[in-house]
Amino acid sequence: MSVCTIITGAGGSIGSAITRAIANEGRNVIMACRNITKDTPLCQQLNDECRGTVTIMELNLASLDSVATFAHRIQQEGISVEALINNAGIMCKEYSTTDNGYEMTMGVNFIGTYLLTHLLLPMMQERGNITFTTSLTRYIGKVDNKFFDLSASNYGRFKAYSRSKLATTILTAHLARQLAPCNIHVNAADPGIVNTGMIHMDAWFDPIADRFFRPFISSPEKGAISALSASASQVSGMIFNKNKYSSIPSQITNHKYQKWLINETHRRIAPWLK
Repeated sequence: MSVCTIITGAGGSIGSAITRAIANEGRNVIMACRNITKDTPLCQQLNDECRGTVTIMELNLASLDSVATFAHRIQQEGISVEALINNAGIMCKEYSTTDNGYEMTMGVNFIGTYLLTHLLLPMMQERGNITFTTSLTRYIGKVDNKFFDLSASNYGRFKAYSRSKLATTILTAHLARQLAPCNIHVNAADPGIVNTGMIHMDAWFDPIADRFFRPFISSPEKGAISALSASASQVSGMIFNKNKYSSIPSQITNHKYQKWLINETHRRIAPWLK
């Protein structure tokens, strides 16, 4: 497998739909998954059903050591990456931390994803595609010089999630500019509200929402369209919503704390970049 597409969170609802669609095109896919035991049967099923070759590799975005090990394996096996789809994402009900001490939602959705992307850049093909997953919650997220200071005392699931998605979209804009001379396309994909476990709030109103709201939201297959469109595009610095796209808004591309966020995150992941 000399050329492939890497999909994080490939065993989830949207991730599996993305993986299936790309493998059905006859392309080679690496499912980057945290739980190999759980997701291996899906990998085997996709190999039986699809024209492309599907391989599963362990990747835990909550561990920077795991991220570095995964990227090193890609390099050692001489794999050329035609597309990286950063699909994996979480929203934690309760406060918890990654192996490296970061709040879990931010650690997985932003910091681990940031490190993975940087480590894979040398393996990216020219005219390759990098896709980050964003969300409408980016509009209520906050990024400032207290970004890394979430603790159990000031934690909220939407607060953490929206921050991670705004930060990810800021990173998308930054890399789109930085990698333009390398002819690597960098975009964000907004899947919309998708019928997955993430929208379950563990609250009294869940049964009501399931009955009256869930039937009207997108299926994982429809939610996958945004990432599939972004990963096949020849544009950069855009946000894809299904088959349509628009430029990342100027308030994000020119965010007051963009330079601080990039520099501070880079400083924190520097030990794993060596």
